[in-house]
Amino acid sequence: MGRYHAGAGTALSCAFISFMKHVHWKQQLNYKLFGKEPGSGYRPFLDILRVIATLFVVAIHTVSYAASLTERASTSYRVLTLFVFTFVSCNLLFVMISGALLLPIRHESAGAFYRKRLLKVAVPLVVYYVLYVCAKNGVAATLAPAKLPGLFVGILSGAPAEAPHFWLIYVIMFLYLITPLLRWFLGHIPDNVCRGLIIAIFVTNAVSCYVPLLGIALPVLHRVTETYAGVYVLGYYLAKGNSRRKNAFFLAAGALSYLLTATLIFCTSNYENYIYGNAPTMMFYAAGLFVLAKVLTEKNPPAQPTEYRTPCWLFVRLVSRYSYSVLLIHWGVLHVLVKQILRVNVLGGGIWGGCAVMFAQTFLFSLAGAVFLDNTLFWAIGRIGRKRTDKN
Repeated sequence: MGRYHAGAGTALSCAFISFMKHVHWKQQLNYKLFGKEPGSGYRPFLDILRVIATLFVVAIHTVSYAASLTERASTSYRVLTLFVFTFVSCNLLFVMISGALLLPIRHESAGAFYRKRLLKVAVPLVVYYVLYVCAKNGVAATLAPAKLPGLFVGILSGAPAEAPHFWLIYVIMFLYLITPLLRWFLGHIPDNVCRGLIIAIFVTNAVSCYVPLLGIALPVLHRVTETYAGVYVLGYYLAKGNSRRKNAFFLAAGALSYLLTATLIFCTSNYENYIYGNAPTMMFYAAGLFVLAKVLTEKNPPAQPTEYRTPCWLFVRLVSRYSYSVLLIHWGVLHVLVKQILRVNVLGGGIWGGCAVMFAQTFLFSLAGAVFLDNTLFWAIGRIGRKRTDKN
């Protein structure tokens, strides 16, 4: 009988240990895929916006590729161009999300901020930069000792030809450099001055965008607006507070800007110079999307924390967590894996069918690659970096 109890106790202990390991493994998997459980300060609309921006960044390169193969001035081309305008707002959304998240923080030293950004943003940028160049030129030709100085200069110079979409990351990196200064400045101005600053930003961008159409060159002002610092501050302003008047204004301005842009695309020919980038109409449209996501999410927030574990919210948390890596990797997935290896024809089965297939495959493979690389290569790099930081 004693042996039976001893055996039963041993079996129960083993089962308990196995169960705890399973629970631990499951918790670790949930954390790896979805991040921390949302807490009291969680603002879900920012995750939703990050998902929208991530889907848009894959869609813009799919649709713009289809447009490049379509007869210019045809109805299909104009419809595709409208979708290009719709999706290219992803650039502004990424910048505004960064501003909304980072600029309100007041109690973080510049050194601590830069260390975090170095591990989270700069290191993956450098690694993907090298991977893209190696994929085109070969490992030996890229990483040969004689080539390393040129590679280093190239990384400092900006986006490579192999990954032109990296321009946005370099813009965001510059904004990180001035973030401590902007935090101090925005923390010391009243709300009415902040509103005036937003008006000044829109006026400056309007002058930079439209005055050159009259034949007047404004190179210095254009370089200032190209930093997207105004868009960065706009994200901070839109996330701050919950004024109905402010929300209504940007929703209306965003809708009107979209309608105006659609009219220009279908009724004129030379519109490229004043609808893209950070043109005022694009800024208002992106701001309208930002406010719409904020209003809808905060109007009907999840009643219980467990609602963040539903399939819909798990998808949002998954894509949001890996959005940066998807942004970095999707160009290679689209142009190498989907186009060259899988041979997906963006115009096959009709333009819209081809676009849908190419978009879905690019997004899913990019997300899978991002999850894999973040939890293997970049996990190891981050662990080494954290150990060195702790020692110092």
